[in-house]
Amino acid sequence: MPPLDTPTLADTYRPITDLARQYGIPFHLAANNRHASLHLHLPDGALLAVTDDGVGGAAARKPNGATGWQITRTLPTGQRAVIYDSTLLGDHHRLGVNPSPVLGAIARYLPPPPSPKPTRTRRRGLLTRLLRLT
Repeated sequence: MPPLDTPTLADTYRPITDLARQYGIPFHLAANNRHASLHLHLPDGALLAVTDDGVGGAAARKPNGATGWQITRTLPTGQRAVIYDSTLLGDHHRLGVNPSPVLGAIARYLPPPPSPKPTRTRRRGLLTRLLRLT
């Protein structure tokens, strides 16, 4: 168990980390002054920082935790833009902590998912044909 002053990601981040793993996107937890955010490293060099207003903030002391998400995209040039904000003062506040819109906003910046591994049906068919010949 981490020390009390070490921020950790809540289980609410699991859909985001699962999406990143599905697409093969590296990510890490960034922490500073008891505040944490999840950073997704995109193939184009951009960085998506995903935070909720409940990690280290006033909402963290509420029984139900966070009330919204914020996603900031930082380009390799240093240019930053908020692409999604459902925190109390955000444009998407009405969506709250619903993970579907967050995943949709992140998915717009992800590359196509890796192609599935080929099935082994051809080998199985070859083995069947070879066995028939014997």
